[in-house]
Amino acid sequence: MRGLIGALRADFRLSGRPAWGYGLLCALVICLPLTFGVLLGHLREGASVALGGYLTLFGDAPGQPYGDRVRRLLVATATVTVGAGLGTLVQPGPRPVAVVVVGLVAAASVYWPALGISAVLSVTLAYFALPGMSVPLHLATTAAGGLLAVLLVVAVWPVRRLRPLRRAVEEAGTALADLLAAGGRAPLADESWEPLRRRAATALKNLDVALSLYRISVRDDRSPERLPDTLTRVFQQTVALRVLRAAAVEAMETVRAGETAGRGLGTEWARELDEAVGVLARALREAVLLGGSSRIPEALAAIGRFADRVDEIRGTARAGGAPLPAAVLLGQIRRDVDRIAMAVRSVARQAAESVAVGPRLPRFVRPRRPAVSAGHHPIRVGLAVVTAMTLMALVHEHYAKWFVVTVTVSLRPAYRDTVERVLLRVLGTAVGALAAAVVLAVAPGHLYLTLFISVCAALGFALRGSGYGYWAIFSTPLSLTLSDFSLPLDWGAAVARVGLTVAGGALALLFARLLWPRGHRARLTTGIGEMLDSHAALVRSLVDRDPAQVSARGFAAADAEGRLADSLDLLDREPGGSAPPRLRESLTAARRLRDNGFALLAVPPPEEGAGPTVTILDLVADRLEKVAEAVRTEEAGVPPDDLDAVLDEIGSHVDTLAARRLDELAELAGPDDPHGDAADRMTGLRRRIRHAAAAQPALRGLGAEAVRLAALTTPRSR
Repeated sequence: MRGLIGALRADFRLSGRPAWGYGLLCALVICLPLTFGVLLGHLREGASVALGGYLTLFGDAPGQPYGDRVRRLLVATATVTVGAGLGTLVQPGPRPVAVVVVGLVAAASVYWPALGISAVLSVTLAYFALPGMSVPLHLATTAAGGLLAVLLVVAVWPVRRLRPLRRAVEEAGTALADLLAAGGRAPLADESWEPLRRRAATALKNLDVALSLYRISVRDDRSPERLPDTLTRVFQQTVALRVLRAAAVEAMETVRAGETAGRGLGTEWARELDEAVGVLARALREAVLLGGSSRIPEALAAIGRFADRVDEIRGTARAGGAPLPAAVLLGQIRRDVDRIAMAVRSVARQAAESVAVGPRLPRFVRPRRPAVSAGHHPIRVGLAVVTAMTLMALVHEHYAKWFVVTVTVSLRPAYRDTVERVLLRVLGTAVGALAAAVVLAVAPGHLYLTLFISVCAALGFALRGSGYGYWAIFSTPLSLTLSDFSLPLDWGAAVARVGLTVAGGALALLFARLLWPRGHRARLTTGIGEMLDSHAALVRSLVDRDPAQVSARGFAAADAEGRLADSLDLLDREPGGSAPPRLRESLTAARRLRDNGFALLAVPPPEEGAGPTVTILDLVADRLEKVAEAVRTEEAGVPPDDLDAVLDEIGSHVDTLAARRLDELAELAGPDDPHGDAADRMTGLRRRIRHAAAAQPALRGLGAEAVRLAALTTPRSR
């Protein structure tokens, strides 16, 4: 109960600024047909046009590029129109036929989310409407309402066509700035780091989607296409910086605590690194918000001071005053910060031109494959709607639709979500029905009712994206009054609607409780296997070190982890269900594994055949693939391998290279090199120690998280 109350409070908590302009536009879509219908004496036709527009707006995605919005609205117009025609067509026929038709449409709308809830509402409302409108007339009026919605949405395209792209750029840049400010400073706990990381990754994906819906020709600047790649580099380098900084802090603390010669190194490098990263984060934020940044010189100066400090530490290490691997690690951090700085400079240049897209028609992009909803929920919804239709078809009264509609819109995949929807639906119906009755009692007449509907539409659609609870409160009166616009709305009708809504909610809860997917825990196996396989593929791609391939597989692994997290959340919201704690921990291990993978990509590549890097990567990928196969076959344990032994050899390998490099430096130093220039000469040994020392923390982290991930997901562990 406490969790439900918290969820309801969250529904009524505004998550952003209400879209008042969009609310007024939607109110215009609905009130124009109603007003003309009242003035011309065609109440039913006007209400049908308004209802078609209202149901079509269900498929809108405000804030997204207009190519995506227009495609969605056109699809919604088609499905709503066909649904209205289908409902009118089966209305005079045998009632069992209508029961089957509406039930199939309800199940299909869940299986193919592209159909949406608006298609089911259209069929249901048309079937229970009072007879009198022919099928062609109902089709024409419904389509007119949908096309009016499309027309008014597109009408503002010439002046607002670039706003979604600007917003996507700003959200991606500010999310990355927050991540950079957190990742380069004192290491945050995972609880603080993960929300920032997740927000940045989501913003980058949204930017790619937004950009794909704009037509860019050879006459346009190509900055819009380059900007996502630049921001992705910032993301990966920031993740790598967090891993490397944590390793450097640990290494330097070990030096100061255990070696007298290293106690004079101090912590100035950490302070100067924090300063440089902080200025870079502020420069990145300015770049995306203002189209340029005046902080770039300040950031470069701060990076220069950090670089000087690193050179001092490297000189101390060459003289034997500090361990060479720690100095090499700081050198890698400096190179990582330099790459971030170059990327931020590119963002400052590209962001100023990132919306320089010609005023051509929006681009329509078809999904690669239709999205489908697997599982038992489509069947459950279909059975519930068939039951509701069977009960209400016995009377076939126009007000019986609210029983069916409540079941349709309230039944959700999770039981707790269904309870929440039922409560919001009942509350919205009570408020809407009573408010409409009060309005007509105080000021009778359809013009006053039109004004009431317009206010509900403006408030509901304005608050739709920032508070679902408010949308539920205001959208319910819209459905009630639009579908019954030409009927008397007295106190008796208000009580009947509330009673039918409560009954429909009770039926939805009954089906959610009795037919919840009890086999969902077993279906977690598929999600676990996909997560392990995708992370194994990411580790394999680190061998070839192709940044594009690593990025693609990294985002694919994140998607697989996200799907498993959604499945665990769904299990938590079922009656008596709870996600296994070990699987929750495995999600954190998977994210840490990806972080270490990006950190490894940032270090210099190893020489061919030198060092254990490739061997460790192959062993980690093999371990994850074996665990994935064990999960699918439900085999206990994982076949043994040499991963643990190879991980233990990393430290000795780095120490050996460091000793050999110091010997090499001693040989290079001599009377012919009074300034020590030979120490900067790039030799094969120097390349190997640069890679080995910088890659050591990433490889250790990669191996440790792979072992932990395997232990948490094997059948025996669960």
